[in-house]
Parts: sequence; C-alpha cells; structure tokens
Amino acid sequence: MTISNGALRSIARGRLALALALAIGVQGLAAPAHSADAGKAWALTRTHTPYTADAQFNGYAADQESVSIAVTLKLRNQDVLDSYTQALSNPLSPSYHQYLSSKDSTELFAPSQQQAQAVADYLTQQGFTNVQIAPNRLLVTADGSVGAARQAFRTSIGHFNRHGHNGIANTSDAQIPAALSGQVDQVLGLQTLYQARSFAVPAGQVRPAYTTTSSGAHGYYPQEFATVYHAGTTPTASKTTVAILGWGSMTNAIKDLSKFESDQGITAVSTSTVSTSTKTSTDDSGQGEWGMDAQAIVGISGSVKQLIFYTSGGTYSSSSGSSGATNSALATLINKAVSDNSAKVLNMSWGLPECDGTPGFADSAFKLGVSQGQTFSAATGDNGSYPCPVNGSAPENGAYGSKSTLSVNYPASSPYVVAAGGTTLNTTTADAYTSEASWPYSGGGVSSSEARPSWQPSSYPHREIPDVAFNADWTNSPIIVYFTASSTSGISQSGYYLNGGTSLASPLFVGAWARLESANNNGLGFAAPALYSYASTFPFHDVTTGNNGYYSATAGRDNATGWGSFDIQAANSFITANPGFVTATN
Repeated sequence: MTISNGALRSIARGRLALALALAIGVQGLAAPAHSADAGKAWALTRTHTPYTADAQFNGYAADQESVSIAVTLKLRNQDVLDSYTQALSNPLSPSYHQYLSSKDSTELFAPSQQQAQAVADYLTQQGFTNVQIAPNRLLVTADGSVGAARQAFRTSIGHFNRHGHNGIANTSDAQIPAALSGQVDQVLGLQTLYQARSFAVPAGQVRPAYTTTSSGAHGYYPQEFATVYHAGTTPTASKTTVAILGWGSMTNAIKDLSKFESDQGITAVSTSTVSTSTKTSTDDSGQGEWGMDAQAIVGISGSVKQLIFYTSGGTYSSSSGSSGATNSALATLINKAVSDNSAKVLNMSWGLPECDGTPGFADSAFKLGVSQGQTFSAATGDNGSYPCPVNGSAPENGAYGSKSTLSVNYPASSPYVVAAGGTTLNTTTADAYTSEASWPYSGGGVSSSEARPSWQPSSYPHREIPDVAFNADWTNSPIIVYFTASSTSGISQSGYYLNGGTSLASPLFVGAWARLESANNNGLGFAAPALYSYASTFPFHDVTTGNNGYYSATAGRDNATGWGSFDIQAANSFITANPGFVTATN
C-alpha cells in the first residue's frame, strides 16, 4: 500500500505530539484551581512601574474611568518548548520542521483551562466585564474601571503627559493574589502612555510620486522590487497566506491595494479583515502604513494565497494617539494571529523603543508561533541606533533621538521575530540590482533585555538586530504607492505617493520569504535559524557601506544591516540544492 506524503506528515505529527506528551509527563498535568482570595498574600507580576521621570503628572485617575486590560498567562512546560523550538531548526533532529497545529501547541504548552478560568473568575469577582479567555488560553481580556484595576492589581493609576502625549500609567508594580502567581505573567493595559508607532514617512511629509530624482535615482512601483531582488523564475507566493498586523481601520488600505492592482495590471489578491475589537474603527491614521505594506507584499511576491489584515481597531486623537496601538491591544492582536494559525508569514511595520516601553510583552505568543512554523517580521525603526527621546521629545521618523542612549525597538528585538533593517538601494535604470548601503536611520543594535537566541552567534548575552535589510530610503530609492484621499490620514488627494522607511523593508522581506515558502510547499518555518545556519553560503547581498548613526555596515553580519537582502531566485535554487534547508538529511 502506498501512503501519501500528506498522510506521512500527519502520522509523524501525531507521533510527535504523543512523544512530547510523554516527555512532558507529570509536568503537563493541569495545576489545581486555587481560590483567588484578594485579602491574602500578594505576588509581583512582570508589569512594573513605567518610566515617568520625564512626564508631567496630572493627578490620579478617577475610579470610574474605564480601562481595558489583557492579562498574559505563563506558558507551561517552557523548558520542553524551548528544546522543541531548537529541534525544529536542527536537521539532525526527528522533530525537524515537524510544526504543531494550533490545537497541539495549545494543549502542550498553553495554560490549562483551569488556570485560565481561575484568572477569568478573579477578574469577574473584581467587577470586570466582558471577560474573555483567548482560544489558545494564553491571555484573558476584560473591560473595567480604574477602581477595579486598582483593587485587583494593588496599584494606583495616574494621568501623565509625556512629550505632548496624554495617557495613564500605573504608579507602582502590578500585583496579583499569590494563589494566581503560577499562571499570571503580565497585566497589560494599566498604562497607555507608551504606544507603538509605524516606521514610514511622517504623514505630513508624504510627497506625490515622481519617477526620477535630481541625483538620477528613481522611485519604484511595488512590482519592480520583484525585478530588483531578482524573483526570476521563482513561483509567486500564490500558495502562501500572509498577514499584516496593525490598528485602526483597514478599509482604505484595502481600497488602495485594489486600485494599485487594477492600475498595474496585477491579478487581484483575496483579502480579509480580522478585528480583535467588537467596535467599528474610524481610526485611519495608519492608512499610509497598511496601504504601503499591502502593495509592497503583493508587488514583490507576485501574488499571495490570501492577505489577512489583522487590526486591533481603536480610536485616534491627536493628544493620546491610537487606542489600538497600546501594548494590551497589540498583545491581543498578535495572539489572535498565532491562535488562528492561518498566516504563514506575518508583517509588523511598527514598534516602540525598549527605553520607552515594556519589551517582551508578546514573546510567549511569538514562541508558540515558531512552534507552528510561522515567521513574524518586524521593522527595526527609523531612528537609527538612537530611538530614545531627545530634549523632551520623541524623534520623528528619519531623525536621531538621544545620542547618549543606544537602544532598539520591540518587537523587532524579540528572539522569535525576524528583524528587518533598511538600506539605500542602487539599481540600473532597468531595475537590475547594483548595490545597497546602510540607510542612516535604519534601527539596529543590541537589546537591553531580550536574551540572545541560540541560533545567533554573538559575544553579547542579548539579542542583536537586524537580521536582514531591504530598501527603506524614502528620499533616494522610495516606493511609489497609491493612497485614497482621507482627512484623518493626512492624504488630501487620491493618487500615487512616495513612501519608505523600515516599514517598507519588512514587507519586502515578508513578500520575498512568502515566495520562497510557496516554492517549497510552505515547509520553511521560522526564517531566522536557517538564515543564520546557512549564512556563509546563502545568496545574501552583503552590505558593507554606510552606518545607522553608531554601527557601521561591514563584511558579514552587522548591527546596521544584518546579513543584508538576498537574490530571490538564487535563494530558491540554494534551498533546492541544500535539502537540509527544508527536510531532515538524517
């Protein structure tokens, strides 16, 4: 009897799940539910007091003010999960590329139903409403009041203004009853002072498109990047589902993509929108970002099976930013994409400096994503190696912040994410690749808190970024994208505009990697370990000129441009010639 490859994979995965369950043994037994008695002992969480020394305190928040929180829970069997994610990228391991389904990753490594329910019950007892346990049980979301949060997490909450931005912040470390300490990791939503931002041309500086600059350089329509990075005969990404993660309304971004496809004669890609909010969002402040992401991905990939727009929704105000860009909203969004496990490659063209926020807030979700074979990519930022505030203000994209503080942006700094830095691109007039140099404002450096992953050789104990770098220079090598007029996004007239930033570099990598995934039956998994393992012979474009303010581009990997970009067709040929890149050789 002949057994199909698909059946063999199913059998292998079934055996893997059984082997993992046996390896976990008694560790995997659900912890007994405890009574959450708020009047007993308390324990600290990983939610600490935000830095507010440079912020103006405007009094304590009133108890009746509303808050929305996301309580992230601890993974179970973390040692086993860490070993398993390493085995996934080891060709000599029987677990090599044996990715888990969302159901299996939840059953083996997510908190138990009892643990999640104990947290949900506690929130309900404290007066929170709309208490929801995520399908993979990795977090519990709820709506409530400042008074309920103050009582539930034994902290006060104040109003602050920082660099012109209004928000709330907890004034002491968040605590939970000791009986819940075994399952609660962080409490997100107690502060909205620090928010993620996208890394593209500032809205007020977006310029109408041109084709040639005074220096002789030119702008590139999205599909031209398939020529620049030499997709050649590599199949399109028509077998791979890709996702864009962001906030606010995605309506105009989808319209922009459709108009671009129609104008450029590109077959329309199937799109869908998944929102973690039950309220319709009118926040179009990110249109220029999400529209560019979509057009760049479709342009360089040639096509995708489906493009999913994940949004946390939210509202926008000039003084408090977007409510969809808070840590609690984004953690919920990321976990939704992991729990769905629909998209193979996922783009995040945003971040926040580690000196400003709470790095690591979504690492547990990213880690489960790696176990499922997902690749998340994040832009490294548009402030070079200096993203921290200077003279009381956060730097604009395309400018340096405080040169007394080196820092990097999260989630690019996560060990479970591919960090995409930016370059200035040089080509012939026919779009043939010539060279790249480090874009001066490409984020990169050494994390202050994220541990160095096993696959990244380094003399530092912490994660270094970027891993790769693609075009980002909005002045000398910008992308030409279509935007629909929108008063809230700053686009006054519909038409083609110039854009860029590392918010372009990340979707270019995502589209290129999706193309390689489709050519290899979606079997590549998390990109970073293989890229590092084969780096010495992989067809990277090594960038050796330029710097990002502090770090210089040098031969080999560096903190300005990582390994550089790559030739797509040569990469696909390399993968074909090196079976260990996709399937175990032992």
